[in-house]
Amino acid sequence: MKTVKFLVLGIVLIMAFSSFSSTEINSNRHHVSENNSIALVNPDAVLGVWEYTMTNVDAPYEKGVFFITKKIDSYDVAVKLATGILTGQDVMVKGNGINFNVNFEGLKRVSFVLVVEDNKIMGKSYSTIGNSEIFGVRQLPEQ
Repeated sequence: MKTVKFLVLGIVLIMAFSSFSSTEINSNRHHVSENNSIALVNPDAVLGVWEYTMTNVDAPYEKGVFFITKKIDSYDVAVKLATGILTGQDVMVKGNGINFNVNFEGLKRVSFVLVVEDNKIMGKSYSTIGNSEIFGVRQLPEQ
C-alpha cells in the first residue's frame, strides 16, 4: 500500500513539475486584460513576504510566512512556521509561478506549486500525508 501511495505521489509530482517546466518563458511576454489593454508580466512577481494559510494540515503548519528572495540568477525560499524556519530546496521560478520543496521533521518532504496574481499567492502542497490548498497575501511595508 505504501508503494502504491509513493508511486501515485511520484506521478503527481512529475506531472506538476513537467507541466510547470514545459511552459515557455519570455520576459517580455504580454497578455491582454479584460479591458483589452496590454500589460507586462513581471518576471519577479513571486518575490516578497507572503503570509499564508494551508488546508488539511496539523495546527503548527496551518499558518506561516514565505520569504522569497532572488540572488543574481537564483531564488531562495524560507518558510517560517510556529515551530521554526525551513529552507526551500530545488526552487524553480517561471513567470508568476514558483515550485520548491522543503524537508520537515527529518526526511519528510513537501512540494509546493504556487502561482502569484497581483498581491495574492495560491496553489497546492503535496506530501505523503496528503495534499493541501494554499492561499496567501503579500505583506506590504507600512506606509
